[in-house]
Amino acid sequence: MANNTQMTKKAPDARTIVQKAADVMIPMMVSHLGRNGIQPDAYQKQCMINAISVINDVANANGIMINDIDRTTLSEILQQVATLRLNPYSQPRECYFTARKKKQPNGEWVTTVEMGIEGDGNDAILRNFGHNVAEVYPYWDVREGDDFTYPVHRGVDVEPPVWQRSGKGKYVRVVYPVRFKDDSVQYFISEREDVRVNLVAHISNNLMNETFGIAENRYKATVEQRKQIEERKAELKALMDGKDIDEILDIPELQPYISPAWREGSRERMILRKMRNNCIKPIPKDFANSMALSMYNNSMAAEEGTASQPITVEYQEIQDPAGYIAAPEEPQEAPAPRQDPQPEASKPAAPAEKASPAPQSNVAPF
Repeated sequence: MANNTQMTKKAPDARTIVQKAADVMIPMMVSHLGRNGIQPDAYQKQCMINAISVINDVANANGIMINDIDRTTLSEILQQVATLRLNPYSQPRECYFTARKKKQPNGEWVTTVEMGIEGDGNDAILRNFGHNVAEVYPYWDVREGDDFTYPVHRGVDVEPPVWQRSGKGKYVRVVYPVRFKDDSVQYFISEREDVRVNLVAHISNNLMNETFGIAENRYKATVEQRKQIEERKAELKALMDGKDIDEILDIPELQPYISPAWREGSRERMILRKMRNNCIKPIPKDFANSMALSMYNNSMAAEEGTASQPITVEYQEIQDPAGYIAAPEEPQEAPAPRQDPQPEASKPAAPAEKASPAPQSNVAPF
């Protein structure tokens, strides 16, 4: 009968989709990395496979499939996890993924995925690429109720810090003991008040495209409307003057411009994460080639929210990878500036000597 011969359509198996994507992408990435002087080992390949699986979960949670993500974005993420040796399945997590809306050149909005580095990811990068780093010891998460004595420098000798944990109060600082190859140990310290800079930058970034209903968007605003918008932004930014991080987080007028991860429930985890990042980033790092350095810089730009548009969900505390939520849509691009005619340049009396190119550096700037 027709009903018996008719094939029943089934939803595609997620494992099959992930496996097919891995079968296509992994050999391509291995070949591409090899041409750039990186021969991925078994662990790096597993990092890429795990990334494909997590990206698929994030995509499905936002109504798309991994095949809907453009190959350029997917390839860059796989290169990042491979070159930086970041495992999306590690616990504690070394990297995270978020979905966001992005405007295409043709005006169409599409959902894509971006990657950021967790605190433990920075630890892993420091262990693998830290300049003359021999060992990264577990970090100290010092709280208000703990007894803590700062290190004392006596000439070139350093008396190490002393910490007695109580487990009470807010996180106030993070200490990273790092042993270098000359057997010296240095103590890198980041304070809670330093995170205020991160929070202010986060809020300012999210205010960038805000028009407060005065105009449709900042690119279509008139001169008078732009003046009103800037005055309102100045009023909001003035609310942060002279206030510490906790006071800023409690200002009602700023709540729409602060990610949920900064608020009650996950506030302390976010502040701890930022202190860890601030502590690790200034330590010099050596990369084997320019591609690894580029992947690191791209990841840091995404972590600070400077890789693309301002975002309002910089980081979301979740229990599983499928819990990531989509970030707001990317604002419209600014119209191209008007090109005024330029006067014709006068010819030089003699041809200028071409300067030699500067040598390429593979050392991270932080």
